[in-house]
Amino acid sequence: MKTQEQSSPSTCFSASVLRDIQTAYRTLESSVSGHPCLAQGSVNAIAPKSPAGNVTYTWTRKVRAKTITVALSEEQANAFRLAITANRRVEEALSRLREVSQTAILSSLPNVTKRHAKTPEIHGLPTVHKEA
Repeated sequence: MKTQEQSSPSTCFSASVLRDIQTAYRTLESSVSGHPCLAQGSVNAIAPKSPAGNVTYTWTRKVRAKTITVALSEEQANAFRLAITANRRVEEALSRLREVSQTAILSSLPNVTKRHAKTPEIHGLPTVHKEA
């Protein structure tokens, strides 16, 4: 039976690839720390319809292919703006981590042997290839 260390795919990666992955993890960790709330969507400030009116705020997001809009107070709008900004940073860091991981796996492990298609023959006659 293999131990955890022996079966770990990280042992296949070069030192530079491991550094890239660790850097991506640290970036992800730092983007999450200090931001307890994450949210998707956008916050909109809607101008008052009359000079005596107040600015209103809405939070809009997609849920199962439908747009959901929620009315917010000014304090809630500010909190959602921070959460949305934090979420975008986390998504960027996670995207980078995925990219580095996929590149590491594809470059560090053996590729599959690809088969080449046979050239088709028409009625028993060999196919003539035209030169470009």
